[in-house]
Parts: sequence; C-alpha cells; structure tokens
Amino acid sequence: MRIQNLAGALMTILMVTAPAAADPIIFNTSDSRFDPGVDNQGWWSATQSNVDVNDNYFAGLTCDSPACTTVHDVRDFFSFDLSSLSGDVVSATLEVRRSFNQSASPTFALFDVSTDPVTLNNNTGTSAAIFNDLGTGKSYGEFRVPNGAADDVLRFPLNATAIADIQASAGGFFSIGGAVRGGFLFGGSTGSAGSGIQRLVINTKGIESPVPEPATVTYLMVGAAALFRRRRTQKG
Repeated sequence: MRIQNLAGALMTILMVTAPAAADPIIFNTSDSRFDPGVDNQGWWSATQSNVDVNDNYFAGLTCDSPACTTVHDVRDFFSFDLSSLSGDVVSATLEVRRSFNQSASPTFALFDVSTDPVTLNNNTGTSAAIFNDLGTGKSYGEFRVPNGAADDVLRFPLNATAIADIQASAGGFFSIGGAVRGGFLFGGSTGSAGSGIQRLVINTKGIESPVPEPATVTYLMVGAAALFRRRRTQKG
C-alpha cells in the first residue's frame, strides 16, 4: 500500500507539470465601439467618398454608377480592443462573414495599420494616405478566396509578423487592413445590420504549473525503489 501511495504521489507531481490548454479568446469589432451602433470596421478609398456610420467592409474595385464610367479601389479595415489580452499569443485568426457578393476567386491580402484607431474609424470622405496604409507595409498573409455561400465564415490565419504585432498591442487597439487583388470581396456587408461576424480569435500559451526540482523527482523514485526491494525481501 505504501508503494502504491508513493507511486501515486509521483504520478500526480509529473501530471501537474504539463501545460494547461488555454481556451481561445475572441475579440469582436463590436467591442468598445467608437460610434454607437457602428462596428469598428469599414473601408477607405483615395477617390470614393464614404460616411462614418457605414461599417460595410467591402474591399476591391467598385463603380460609381451602373454605367461604370469611373472605377474606384477600396480597402477595408477591422479594429479590435485588446485591453483584456494577456499571456503569450501563439496563433491568431481573422474571421469574417463572406456576405452577399464577390468576384471569382480574388486574393485577399492583409496588412498592418499605422493609422491610429480613432482616425481610422472616422471613415468620412476620402484619404489617399489611409487607403495606402491599409494595403502596404508589413504583410499579415495573402489568401485566395473561392466563391461560396453568403453566410460562410471565412477564416484567415495570421502569420508570425501579425502575432508579434498583436502581442505588442495587448492593452490597446489592434487594426488590420485588407486589400483585394483582382476583383472584390464582401459586397453588401455590414456589421450592425447584416453579417454580424467580424472577429479576431486568439490562442495563448497555457499556464504551466511549477515544475518540481529534478532532485525531488529523483528522491521519490529512489524511495519507491527502496520500498519495493524491502517488500520483496520481507516476502522472501
């Protein structure tokens, strides 16, 4: 019985040293809204005017009239409040609903954003500087998007550069810019009135229990072996 108890104690100590699995942390563009009822998302163009209450996250080429006499390029953004983020970030995925319309298999490219979130989310009028910011700089990944259903949730795993920037942004806001190469995406999308899924899913490293000193494990193993030999001698 004593051997069994000691062996059980040893197994317990070894088991508690394993990392605990941390649950994913979800941040939504509807958290900490800059404008009441308007999600922290939208688009900017250097030539197409927008309004602040519009949280449509269309990206790509669009026409200003049915005749399509003028073509505008539009880039989108998503901002997340990471004030509650703690721990070491090991992976992150941007999840966005496809919405109603897209061109055939465009490429969606994600980038870092240097524009401050207050200015970014006051997306009124036009801005060549913000438009350029949303489609240049550090790449967070490029993704070919096949056609599908309007209510599909598209998942874009972010690369190591994005993970490092997310870690550095813990405690504040973090924004992602999106540019479409060859077509358009997210036609008819909105946050508060439509698609409803624009989120950043983050996984952090699990909390590890204190690892016992090697000497502690060694003493337990030696003690268990000694008791085992003693029991065998007594039985002999």
